[in-house]
Amino acid sequence: MSRHVVVGVALLTGCAWSNSLYQARLLSARAMEAEREHRPAEAQQLWGQVGVKADSAYARAPYGRRGTEALWLAGHAAVRTDDCSRAIPRLQGAMSAPPTAPWRQQVLLELAACEEPLGGPTAASLYTTLIASSTDSAIRRHARLRLGHTLVMREEWAAVLTALAADDTLPARLDRAMAFAGVGRPDLAIAELSRPLAASDTSVQWLGYVAALAGRNTASTDALLDRLLAFANVSAEVKSRWLLEGARSALPFDAAAADHRLERLAARPGGSAVAEGRLLQQQLTLVRSSTLPALRVAVDTLLHGDVSDDGFGARLVADLLRIARQLIVRNDATPPGAVAGDLTMFGLAELARDSLGSPRLGGWFFNRLEQDWPRSPFVAKALMARALAEPDSSADFVRRLQRLADNPYVAAANGNVAGMLRVTQLEDSLGRFVDRMWLGRPNR
Repeated sequence: MSRHVVVGVALLTGCAWSNSLYQARLLSARAMEAEREHRPAEAQQLWGQVGVKADSAYARAPYGRRGTEALWLAGHAAVRTDDCSRAIPRLQGAMSAPPTAPWRQQVLLELAACEEPLGGPTAASLYTTLIASSTDSAIRRHARLRLGHTLVMREEWAAVLTALAADDTLPARLDRAMAFAGVGRPDLAIAELSRPLAASDTSVQWLGYVAALAGRNTASTDALLDRLLAFANVSAEVKSRWLLEGARSALPFDAAAADHRLERLAARPGGSAVAEGRLLQQQLTLVRSSTLPALRVAVDTLLHGDVSDDGFGARLVADLLRIARQLIVRNDATPPGAVAGDLTMFGLAELARDSLGSPRLGGWFFNRLEQDWPRSPFVAKALMARALAEPDSSADFVRRLQRLADNPYVAAANGNVAGMLRVTQLEDSLGRFVDRMWLGRPNR
């Protein structure tokens, strides 16, 4: 091939590469214009074309400033089409551009935005870099807001309050409200929410703020719910959903508050949230039973009440009801001192604790094992299980265990080798018995 032909091929290749980059720039400008003029479908189509042209330009000439610009345009287009898995490697490559590149700071912003959902330190580090180094006040402010939100997702509450201390925008107020709830200052959280509450702002994701406060302060949560339920521009279903979240989030911390909100919910017009609330009440009726007599009452109440048979929540209640009836039937069929009755009680205790979700009812069956089969080697195992589930009474359980020095489980816990061997045999026996019991096979 002659020298002139080689030069000609090189020139043509360079022109094709340059043309691809030029078209990517042009298409990018048109896509941004379409976004500004609220033509999202057209914008998405144009961004797709930007990505194709930019990738083509980079493939032909991956080095130098224009190569990094091609990566930037491809990554930027991927971000605009919500494809961060495609955007991240391209934006990372574009970071090698010189600091004077006009789009370098935008690279950092968009890379950080893609890294945010991953929950690692990368996004916060990138935002911090922009806050410290950018000469553009708008970029610094945006980076500060995003840093604050990133810290909210990581539950670094004190850092959120520091990062957003001087910002009076709605996003900053919302993130500070979440942080104040996190540090146990619900009064300040409500104060941050006062403006959107006064405006009945439906753009705010109120469910998250109800959940954040519900586990920490009953009065503040009820005050927030009262304000939300007064919104005139929200459907009854949405309001019911807020009440349901307030009840669910309070359950591990304040059962009385949760019950009160469920009662308020049950009195509201029907809807899916109201139905879920009633099912939750039925579930709690069973789970909160701490003795077998209480469980009998709960089962009888539900069997004579209105239990829906539709939906996941209803199926869960039906499953719990089935488990509760099994517990009652098995218990009633096992008189004190019955052969293998101690094994049955242990199986019932575990079923109540693990499948019904009622540790206190499990404790009732463990206690019956101790009372009605006092010589059983499984008494010590039952006491150990109760000590873990009832820490407030663990000292009493330990004292009772100390009186069982010859029990294999106690001996094993004290390092006795013979006790360890015996425990292995007992565990195998118990496991096989319980498996057969729930598979409906006869125990021999």
